Amino acid sequence: MSELIQIIFYGGAFQGFLLSVFLFSVRTNKISNRLLALLTLSWGIVLLVFALQEKGLYQKYPHFGFAFDQLIFLFFPLLYLHVKYLLTSHIKFNLRDLLHFLPFVISIILHMDFFIQSGQEKADLMFNRTQYYIVLEIVLNEVISLQGILYSVFAIMLIKKYEASIMDYVSSVHKNIITVLYIGITLNLLSWIMGIIDVHLRYFNIELGIDLFAITYMILVLVIYAISYAALKSPEIFKLEISPDTKGKFVIRNLVKGSKAYIPKQTLQNDSGNTADLTATDSLIYNDLNIQLVNYIENKKPFLNPELSLPILAESLNVSRNQLSIVINQVHKKNFYEFINNYRIIEVKRLMTAPANKHLKLISLAYDAGFNSKATFNRIFKQMTGMTPSQFFSEQKVV
Repeated sequence: MSELIQIIFYGGAFQGFLLSVFLFSVRTNKISNRLLALLTLSWGIVLLVFALQEKGLYQKYPHFGFAFDQLIFLFFPLLYLHVKYLLTSHIKFNLRDLLHFLPFVISIILHMDFFIQSGQEKADLMFNRTQYYIVLEIVLNEVISLQGILYSVFAIMLIKKYEASIMDYVSSVHKNIITVLYIGITLNLLSWIMGIIDVHLRYFNIELGIDLFAITYMILVLVIYAISYAALKSPEIFKLEISPDTKGKFVIRNLVKGSKAYIPKQTLQNDSGNTADLTATDSLIYNDLNIQLVNYIENKKPFLNPELSLPILAESLNVSRNQLSIVINQVHKKNFYEFINNYRIIEVKRLMTAPANKHLKLISLAYDAGFNSKATFNRIFKQMTGMTPSQFFSEQKVV
């Protein structure tokens, strides 16, 4: 390993330690941030140990043998649990989640015979392994490989569920948190796959001429710096609100668990005029609520607020979230996200066709209509109109 790579690993380890201190100090969203802090701390330790091996760490200090290897069993369970507690509603840590760390505990128990040996005996075992430790290493490597793949899939499934659920509650999805999670999991999994390949090639004494483990840990350094950058540039990612229904804010953590609104088996009268199976009284209530909703949306234009959410709108209309969600889902056949952004598209098209706005940039008009990012505006506009904002704007100029 070159001196430059060692320096990079030292820097990554140091950054991991600093990041863990920062995450432990964050006072909001404590569970997920502390899980991430433990993860970055374990990353930092493993990076440091990997770099120090070139300096003969285990020869000089045999008592450290196998001790830090156990931390690898924490990587993916901690990553998965961080995602789980970040995106779902939990006030305290569920003790059942300690079961995710069972392989870590079992590995320590299986190495207990090594840990109780003297320093010289440990040195002998480290460099002249018995059949027991050879087989144990193979089995545990396979467990670690499986962990990396399964926990990555589970974490991505949680994010997908979050993305689906959030559409029923908010009108603007802040992509920062989703992007950071996807990048972190993808890079982590990529590095892990390289490590798996390296381990299995060594079983068959195949040499590639490159150290895949070094690449694995280089990617880990990259992930650490990416999270650190996100913490500095977008601290809200690590400081999500905890108390629900605060004025003008919405709790991202409370969106997944139990987020789907209750939809009755009966159907309401829809836009095409189909009759409903509800009682006359219930149908009248929901139809009246729909009229109230549409009048409020068209006259007050709450969709101009990019942070508009279902609870905020329900409070403005003095109705329950459940009632409002039923009306939007059943009458308009849309989720909250689609419903509000449909009005934003109508508004931005109105702004585009206004002669007084022809000198303004499209993104400026999008912000005026309630969108909070250029990418979201472009994507939704094309989904709902079949053309890009620029194409639509050009057509208006021709006309």
